[in-house]
Amino acid sequence: MRLLVLSVTSPVPANNGVKMRTWSILRGLAEEGHQLVLVAFADPDDSNGLSAELSKICQRVITIPHQFKSVSSSKDYVGRALHLFAQTPYGVAATRSPQMASQLAVLLNEKTVDAVLCEQTDLLTNLPGQLTVPLLVDFHNVDYLIMERYIRFESNPAKRLYARLESRKLRAWERRACQKASSAWACSEYDCVLLQRLGPALPMFVVPNVVDVDEYKTDSAEDPLKVLFQGGMDWYPNRDAVEFFVTQIFFRIRSQFPNVRFVVAGRNPPEEFRQRLSLVPGVEFTGTVPDMRSEIASAAVCVVPLRMGSGTRLKILESAAMAKPIVSTRLGAEGLEFRDGQEIVLADEPEAFANAVVKLLSAAPDRLRLGKAARKRAEQTYSLPALRASLRQALNAFIKDASLPKPAKVRETVVGS
Repeated sequence: MRLLVLSVTSPVPANNGVKMRTWSILRGLAEEGHQLVLVAFADPDDSNGLSAELSKICQRVITIPHQFKSVSSSKDYVGRALHLFAQTPYGVAATRSPQMASQLAVLLNEKTVDAVLCEQTDLLTNLPGQLTVPLLVDFHNVDYLIMERYIRFESNPAKRLYARLESRKLRAWERRACQKASSAWACSEYDCVLLQRLGPALPMFVVPNVVDVDEYKTDSAEDPLKVLFQGGMDWYPNRDAVEFFVTQIFFRIRSQFPNVRFVVAGRNPPEEFRQRLSLVPGVEFTGTVPDMRSEIASAAVCVVPLRMGSGTRLKILESAAMAKPIVSTRLGAEGLEFRDGQEIVLADEPEAFANAVVKLLSAAPDRLRLGKAARKRAEQTYSLPALRASLRQALNAFIKDASLPKPAKVRETVVGS
């Protein structure tokens, strides 16, 4: 098929969860023989211009200038207050772009695409009210659920009220997306169930988050006293996870291993947040790193103490691909098929979480066993071949339901530009 793909950012370099999923989807689609036109907001952090990698798999790439910020990191309190009684979620308003809407209208009027693939629902705001081609929506998360989970841990009454209102708007927007779409994808069965409650008649398919396991080496030397959390610090659920670990878990581990280090690797930690938590002995922030694999490679244990969020965690898949032992909350590992005690260790309470980390720090053979099993799970279930199989199933059903011409069988290589 000829697909018009919409993204909130250029997927290359694939250095955060949104980019990693979008980049994997594009690679998988190209390898399945589909022709891609990508329209994305220009990434203000990328000064290198259009990626050669992207040009290889997309026939055309159009970038749109837009001051798009992570909704989780934005402190636009005035803007949020002014938007409080609007019908659409704040993030949708932040994504609205007359320039992107105009560009999409031109492309659709050319009648050269068979369908639109929207990576995340916010971008639907830039599509015409009446589409002349079928719409595919890729739900990276269930956004209303993120807000609902945030409320559980927020003590500020004003913020709780805001989150409750925003959650209702997000639920309504995601319901609208389900009504508008001809087919939809989610990254796990868990998310599929939630989304099908919003659109019971919508064909929904699991298209998992994956990593290219061949790009992750497993033979690096570890620092036996390094505990790692990886993730962008401009995403509130990650900051909450780090604070939870530092204030309620880490001191328990240090009582057994006084020289243990907790390394937080990820972009844009707020200065007040970084300074406050860095006062705790053993806590270190790296800020942005050029290649997260180098941080994972030297870790003895990778931790995912998430208490809120949605989707599936690529930080788990990256650690697993490097054969690292992982300790996670159940919510952190939600939607992933890693077996507790065999391929991952799950613990929710601070004491149980700390004990799990201590046990792994105390026993190199257990770290090795758990890491090898995690790597095998990543190879079997969360690799590029698994993604391609799921895309093939979802798109074959989509083509049949939408009465589109069936694409010809193609070679197993990436389609060039």
